[in-house]
Amino acid sequence: MEGESEAEDDVELAQRLLAEWDQGRGTSKSEIERREWGDGGAHGRRFDRFIRQTLGVATTKPSRQTDRIADLEAQLRRHGLVPAGRDLDEWEQQLDHGRRAALAALRVWNDPTAAFRTESFALLFVTAWNSIALAALQQAGMEWRDLDEHGDPRLVDGRERALETTDLIALAFDGGRHLGLRRNVGFWIGLRNQVAHRHLPALDVTTIPQAQAGLLNLEGVLEDRFGPDFVLASALSVPLQLTGFRDPGVLASVKTLQASLPLDVQNYLNDQATLNSELTDDPAYMLRVTFIPAVPASGRSPDAVANFVKPGEVTEDLAQALKEYTVVTKVVKAERPHLIATQVVEAVSDRIPYRFTIRMHTLAARKLKARPEKDVDQTVTDARYCEYVTSVKRHLYSQAWIERLVEELSTEAGFREAVGEDPTPRD
Repeated sequence: MEGESEAEDDVELAQRLLAEWDQGRGTSKSEIERREWGDGGAHGRRFDRFIRQTLGVATTKPSRQTDRIADLEAQLRRHGLVPAGRDLDEWEQQLDHGRRAALAALRVWNDPTAAFRTESFALLFVTAWNSIALAALQQAGMEWRDLDEHGDPRLVDGRERALETTDLIALAFDGGRHLGLRRNVGFWIGLRNQVAHRHLPALDVTTIPQAQAGLLNLEGVLEDRFGPDFVLASALSVPLQLTGFRDPGVLASVKTLQASLPLDVQNYLNDQATLNSELTDDPAYMLRVTFIPAVPASGRSPDAVANFVKPGEVTEDLAQALKEYTVVTKVVKAERPHLIATQVVEAVSDRIPYRFTIRMHTLAARKLKARPEKDVDQTVTDARYCEYVTSVKRHLYSQAWIERLVEELSTEAGFREAVGEDPTPRD
C-alpha cells in the first residue's frame, strides 16, 4: 500500500508540474527544478525525465534525426537484433523467443506435408505463450520467478527458475476479460501433455476452433502489450488452398473424426468441452464460424456462399442444425482510442477560445464520465472516448473525445459545467 501511495503522489505531482509548465507558457523547467528538487544545474532534463517516467508524456521535441534513429532501432528489435554496443533487455529476449515460436507453430500448422501438425503446434504454441507471458511480466516489473518459502528464487542449473506456464498466464492476463484466453492456453497445455510422441491426424480438424482463437488472442496481446511493431501479421502470407468446400474431407463429421482418436484423448476433449461449456460462445476460447451454402439471385452456382446470420434472426430449425456451432455477427468496430492527453489538449486548445490545460482536461474527463474518478478501477471508461492501458498505466483518448470537448468547451457556460471552473480567455 505504501508503494502504491508513493506512486500516486508522484502522479499527482507530475500532473501539477506539467500543468504549471503549460507547454512552455508557464513556469520554466529550470525554475521548477530549483524549487522542487533544489537542482539548479539540470537545465530542464530532470523535469523532462520525471514527467516522462511518471506520466509517459514527452516534454521535449526530438529532432528528425533522433526520430529516424529510434525507428531504425525499433526495426532491429522487431527482428530480435540490436545496434552494436547494446544488448536486448531480458523481456525483449523473451518476446523475440515467443514471436519466433508462434511463427514456427503457424508454419507447422499451414504446412501441407506436416505429419504431426497438431502435436507440433501444441508444443510450439505453449512455448510461445510461456515466453510472451514472461515478457509481459518482466516489462511490467512483476514477479515471474518460482520463489521458495523464504522468498528466494529457486535455481535450476544456476539459473532462476520461472513459474509454470499456467501460473505465468494467470499473472500476466488476469481478470474476467481474459478468462477465455486463459482457458484456451490451458486447453493447449493439456493437449500437449496428452499427445506427446503420438501421431493423431484427426486432431487437425477437431482443434481448428481452439487453434484459430488462440492465434488471434496471441496477436491481440502482442499489439496491446508491446505495440503494433511486434504483431505477426506483417510476416504472414495467405496460404493457398487446393481443396474446395465440397471436398469430402472438409465436410467430414467432426464427431466421426473425434471418435477415431484414442480413448484418453477423447476423454480429454470431452472433459474440456464440459469444463468450458460456458465459454463455447467466447471467441477467445474457440472461434467457430458457420458457412451456410446458398444459391445467389444471379442463378450462378458457386462452390459456396457464406452468409452472416445474427443470433436473433436464426430460425428454430436452423438453430437446431447449428447447435454445435457459434454464428459470428459481423461487427464494424469504431477506431480505438490512441491519443494521449497532451495531444487532446493541443487539439482542443486550437479550436476553443479559452485556455485549456492538462489539469483541466483531467477534470473534464472525470466530470463528463469519459474516465473514472481517481480512487476506483481505471479500466471502467466510456469506450467511445477513452481506454485505459494497464501495461503503461495511461489513459488514451479518441478523436470523438476531442469533438465532444470542443462542443462542450466552446461556450462559457459549457466550459464551466464541464471543467467546474470559470474559463480564462486565451491571450
